[in-house]
Amino acid sequence: MKKPIFILVLVLSLALFVSCGGSSKDEPDSDVTPATDDEPVTDDEPATDDEPATDDEPATDDEPATDDEPATDDEPAIDDEPATDDEPVTDDEPVTDDEPVTDDDPEEPEPVSLHPYVGKYHDDWGMRHVISNDKWYQSGYGDASIFEITRIDTDNNVIIAHNAATNQWNAGLWSKFDIVFYEENTYYCQVAFNAESEEAAVNVPSAAHEDPTDLTDSCGGSPWSMLFKEFDESINKDDAKIVAWATGYENYLPGGSVDEQWQTPEKALGAAVGDSYDIVCLGSGGEITMTFSTPIANGEGADFAVFENSAIDGFWELAKVSVSSDGEHFFTFDNFYLGVNPVGAYGTHDWQLIHGLASQFMQGEGTLFDLDELATIEDDNLDLDAITHVKITDIIGDGSALDTMGNKIYDPYPTTGSAGFDLDAVGVINQSAL
Repeated sequence: MKKPIFILVLVLSLALFVSCGGSSKDEPDSDVTPATDDEPVTDDEPATDDEPATDDEPATDDEPATDDEPATDDEPAIDDEPATDDEPVTDDEPVTDDEPVTDDDPEEPEPVSLHPYVGKYHDDWGMRHVISNDKWYQSGYGDASIFEITRIDTDNNVIIAHNAATNQWNAGLWSKFDIVFYEENTYYCQVAFNAESEEAAVNVPSAAHEDPTDLTDSCGGSPWSMLFKEFDESINKDDAKIVAWATGYENYLPGGSVDEQWQTPEKALGAAVGDSYDIVCLGSGGEITMTFSTPIANGEGADFAVFENSAIDGFWELAKVSVSSDGEHFFTFDNFYLGVNPVGAYGTHDWQLIHGLASQFMQGEGTLFDLDELATIEDDNLDLDAITHVKITDIIGDGSALDTMGNKIYDPYPTTGSAGFDLDAVGVINQSAL
């Protein structure tokens, strides 16, 4: 009987020990553990001996870190957002707004080549011809015609073209042109001008030209027409032919991308300086009208010249030129741009492909304009012997501007700060009699 009594005493002792909690001074009771600022003790999450609240304990998945719980050495806070699979950011290939790195960047288009007949000409019948990569323009005797080129056979020197719907004669029909190069001269014969279809024009027999003497009468019983190539000409600012300069200006309307320091229209008055600074910048698409105390007259040869300030050969910023006798009604010179490829910012292009536009010459050299080019215009508002206003209008070089034939005009684009045509001066060669 002693043994059961001993076991009973032992069980009662253990029960008493458990009921007292087994606490000690080294492990204070959780009921008196003070709350801290970092992890306040609440009724929902009481602090316990097993999970004491400390500043050193990092946030876990159950208790995510917030702005109130600063990151630890294990999980440092950083300002930059971490890279993701969608937008990888590395030291080797940083992604920026200026140079986005994508797989979809378009490739530069291949430059288009010009065919060998491109150019501006006049013939021995008094007609003017401008041949671009896709059009043949003819003018004379008071009217103009455009032939839209559809086929070019450089092996046999043949051009097939559709007569434009606006042509006065044989509109909408088809033409065939034979071309011959002989003794450094160029001849052409329009062997078909009213074919019913493109194929019908192709099948028209070419004119005989195996023997050079055939050129005298084998074009429908008439001689072949000789084409004389033309290029725009310039005049130096110090040339004695210049007798006067612009004396005033009106309607200076600067376009885009031009700083205030270049908006100085008074610098276009008087003689050309021929440097890079004494100019007024028109800006992209801007314009200015220059006036003259003594009117310009239609005399022998070129009558006035427009000076730009290009310091780099081929860096031609272009503008259309118009004239007026009353300051209200303006008439624009025919202009032709025969290039076909865009010109990048601060790029260059060929002056031989530019006609009737200012300016394709270096600073100090002015592009010449002959009022006789406007002689076929029948308008009472135009007096070619009393031109009082010359308007210069910048061409935005992205191809949005079109020439007389409807072809795109390109020049250096885009440029900033001093974009567009930089006018130095307008010089007068022929003046009205006082």
